[in-house]
Amino acid sequence: MIFAGCGVFTSFSQNYLTNGQVYNFNVGDVFETQSGSSEGGPPTYGLTIILGEWYSSLSDTVFYKDSVVYYTPPACPPPCVGSFSSHVSTVYYTHLSSRASQDTGNSPCPLSDTIYYDSTYPYCDRKVWEESPSQVCIDSTQESMNTYSTQSWLVEGCGGPYYIMYAFDFINDTPYSDYYSLIYSKKHDTICGNEVVIAGVDPVKQVAPLIEVYPNPSKGLFTIALVGAQNFVPEVEIYNVLGEKVTIDMLNQVQRNYELDFSNQPAGVYFYRIVSNSGQLIGEGKLIIQK
Repeated sequence: MIFAGCGVFTSFSQNYLTNGQVYNFNVGDVFETQSGSSEGGPPTYGLTIILGEWYSSLSDTVFYKDSVVYYTPPACPPPCVGSFSSHVSTVYYTHLSSRASQDTGNSPCPLSDTIYYDSTYPYCDRKVWEESPSQVCIDSTQESMNTYSTQSWLVEGCGGPYYIMYAFDFINDTPYSDYYSLIYSKKHDTICGNEVVIAGVDPVKQVAPLIEVYPNPSKGLFTIALVGAQNFVPEVEIYNVLGEKVTIDMLNQVQRNYELDFSNQPAGVYFYRIVSNSGQLIGEGKLIIQK
């Protein structure tokens, strides 16, 4: 497990981070997380890749399209296997200038806030806002499990909240803890931490390439996002409703994505096919141009 360590502490006039600071992502950013608990079993790893980004008309809300893959290693020797799941979704963060929310649960303890630059992995000199109990205390209002300590972190440009929660079951006289931590990030060309490869298995390579085309409908400018394809250069074929192949004006690579300029074509429905360099069909779908 990798948690926040001792960093380079600096005094700041503001003792918190805003939503805009914490959730300042860019297309192509990659984050890996690890979560688990004291109940045993292997941890779960999460891989998030930012596919798209856009703002509301008032610029007070940011929307991200992301691809998320979860991987849990096997809990026993072969032939046991691990589990994978994945999805593509749209998330949003609003009130970008407002104080972000930590995850200290219902901790009864007085909390203290600290902001510092953390030089350790996986933060690499990014600004970290830590909220933690200023003393150990017990919540006597709970009948069985009394949370007495929860530490929470938000990381500038890397999201969160990440946390460690400790509790104690007074009926069974047993402690309990769980955690959710950032272990790797890639922003622009800055890589921090170590990518998760367990037993020679890379979670990304276990998932077939995911294809997202957005915005769709559009006025003719589309973004093609490919997730899970390694060293893959797409060839895109466009057809009109008559089955006639239409010439592509521009297909420029922008980080992990490709921009398709189709704005000189008339409004209507078109069909796309994405093929590999060898001619293998990767995916197909519909494009709608509205003018």
